Amino acid sequence: MKARDTLGRSLAPEREYGRPTLGRTGGSYALIVSRTRCNSCSFVSILVWRHAFTLIELLTVIAILGLLAGLVLAALSTAQGRAHQIACVSNLKQFGVALQLYANDHDDRLPPNADGREEALGTKWVEGWLGLPGPDCTNTLFLRRSVIGPYLPEVRVWRCPSAEPVTVAGITQARVRTVALNCFMGSPVTSPAARTYIRLADVTQPSPSEAITFVEERVETINDGSFALQWDFDPSLPRRWVLRDKPGVLHRNGATLTFADGHVEEHRWKDNRTIAPPRNDALMSGNADVLWMQNHSTRRANSQ
Repeated sequence: MKARDTLGRSLAPEREYGRPTLGRTGGSYALIVSRTRCNSCSFVSILVWRHAFTLIELLTVIAILGLLAGLVLAALSTAQGRAHQIACVSNLKQFGVALQLYANDHDDRLPPNADGREEALGTKWVEGWLGLPGPDCTNTLFLRRSVIGPYLPEVRVWRCPSAEPVTVAGITQARVRTVALNCFMGSPVTSPAARTYIRLADVTQPSPSEAITFVEERVETINDGSFALQWDFDPSLPRRWVLRDKPGVLHRNGATLTFADGHVEEHRWKDNRTIAPPRNDALMSGNADVLWMQNHSTRRANSQ
């Protein structure tokens, strides 16, 4: 029934159209708002037409979701890498403490550190040959009976959490050790070219805060427990510098190192040849990383 005034005349409703909030023809929704007014009331009607997504819109949504997933995965990977790095620092810190305790209990002597495959416990601080996948790579017994084993009750501290597992006899397990001891520390070798250290008090040049003890080593070269460096190194002949055992690069192209005073550092390598080296001993002419390791491992007879 139409509305009428007091004289009985019909009143035509006033109609206003609100601005559409969404009215594009190719969109997912079309929204039209209309308002009807009379003397005593007003009506608002909303009409929504729903349309299917276009192919371009679907592809856009999928691309955005893929981008977000990539960002989330990258953030998780970064967080995991940082967590592994923190754990590795904690592990090497325990090795620094273990060395101090061992020296206190053994007349200030450093752990014996002969290199090679055949030498038995007593001439070297830890047994096992881990260079190639084999039973030693997963044998925790060698770690438990190491001369510093009593000071390291948990075998998990012997390896970096970022190290790849090893497959032996068809079974994949965690590699048990990624830690080696600077070859000049506790070495039975006497050399005119470099100084070796039998007691902790002997470590004066370099100073205890600068002298490397335990090194996080690459799994490709970690064979025995001694971290091999060039014995006949001459700082004045950079064309003859050699990189023997390879330091780890799992933490942003760097390794975790322990020093003779017990503190731990994360050191990043600068030369790409250190980061991606060949497996065997390699000539590394002018490699600044080789020079840094040598300067922090022993004192040379020809040093000034």
